[in-house]
Amino acid sequence: MNLKNTSFISYQKEGISIMIRSDISERWLDNFINQFINMNSLDKAEVLYDKRNTITKIDDQILGKEIAVKEFHLEKTYDQLRFRLLPSKAERSLKIARALKEAGLKTPGPLAVIEKRGKTNELIFSYYLTNYVDYDFNMLDIAKDFEHPERYKIKELMPQLGKEVKRMHQANIVHNDLHAGNILVKDFETKPKLYYIDLNRGRIKDELSQKDKINDLKRLKFTAQEKKIFFKNYAPGNWKYYYRKVSEARQKRRKFVETKNKIREFFGIQKG
Repeated sequence: MNLKNTSFISYQKEGISIMIRSDISERWLDNFINQFINMNSLDKAEVLYDKRNTITKIDDQILGKEIAVKEFHLEKTYDQLRFRLLPSKAERSLKIARALKEAGLKTPGPLAVIEKRGKTNELIFSYYLTNYVDYDFNMLDIAKDFEHPERYKIKELMPQLGKEVKRMHQANIVHNDLHAGNILVKDFETKPKLYYIDLNRGRIKDELSQKDKINDLKRLKFTAQEKKIFFKNYAPGNWKYYYRKVSEARQKRRKFVETKNKIREFFGIQKG
């Protein structure tokens, strides 16, 4: 779905806030709310992920296709406080998805944001709905193992990834959680397509500084050779600078994460 020509509408229905693609029928919305939200019993639902959030795949009979439903968990006090004042993760996901599409990049096509808030504007539930992408592999499946027998696929994707992330940053979009696990690969054997997911931390700025770009790249974990290919396509005239600065930022981040985990372990705090 080309979102450049697709509008979204916002309204309230039975106390529920809705942002939905304008070409989706009210019949579909009523069915989703009644079965999935009210009864949690939509037919042919498959849980794909159930940790920090819950992602469910649904064979939607009304739309005639598979869709993905991301339910954001709302147990953390910090989240409950800040999202009284700030746009929710679902709203931000939709905003970044539309910006990526506008920049010519791929992400699972958004369908709707469906939320409910309480009397003090606290989130009671929050869902982000997209088309389901039947991808070949998540890039992390291969990238996490430097000795993986199909590691060549990551190397072959580096020129495309470098150019696409450059385009993302030229559009003043920072993903803020850009790592191999948030990149899906489809049609690798013919014409590879990269889909960027988990967009709720993303931001759109007036202009990106070099520091913004470096911080957005520091979570990408590849071999030295793969990184060189990436940066030669991301910043052809200045690739050595970014290679060095991102490596330094990654080392600082690693030390920070190690310190944070030690503090968590000391106080008996589980990772969320």
